[in-house]
Amino acid sequence: MSTEPLPREPQGVLPPHPGLALKDTPRGKALYTRTGHHKGETLLEHFGPRATFEAGARLAPDHVMEVGDNLVFLPSGALDDFVNHSCDPNCRLDYPGGGKVFLMALRDIAPGEELSFDYATTTTRAGIEAFPGWRFNCLCGAANCRGEVGSAEDLPPERVAYYQSAGALAPHVLRPLNLALPRSA
Repeated sequence: MSTEPLPREPQGVLPPHPGLALKDTPRGKALYTRTGHHKGETLLEHFGPRATFEAGARLAPDHVMEVGDNLVFLPSGALDDFVNHSCDPNCRLDYPGGGKVFLMALRDIAPGEELSFDYATTTTRAGIEAFPGWRFNCLCGAANCRGEVGSAEDLPPERVAYYQSAGALAPHVLRPLNLALPRSA
């Protein structure tokens, strides 16, 4: 295994919004906004080496993001690694095609807020099975906290409906949920 550092921001990757800041919290590092953001604003691009579930489980068993069928991003070493989970997130992921994944504001975000997305919106049961330690107790503290972070299939139906209407479900989780891809405008 290579000891080279992971890429910080490869050529062609959208740089993080200049209004973002990494902070230490009692739960670890987290990404915050300095300036506030409007609903729909692109904040940063998620990137990192891609790996199959098998390779990801070997290389980074507790720090991957499912981005497709049998496909994960490994840690990038950049700010995208520090966007935490919340059961009441202020961000969502966008998959415009070409393998790109962007963090977008799900609602207006005030200055000083921690940025978060619901990890279940990108995770399938197949992903949970490939990474057995990945299902974990939630510490988000939201009023609607589910208590455990799991897969999209574990989400309550009203949450699935909300995320579907907001465009917050990853394309690869729609099939297991028996949902269709949204139509292009």
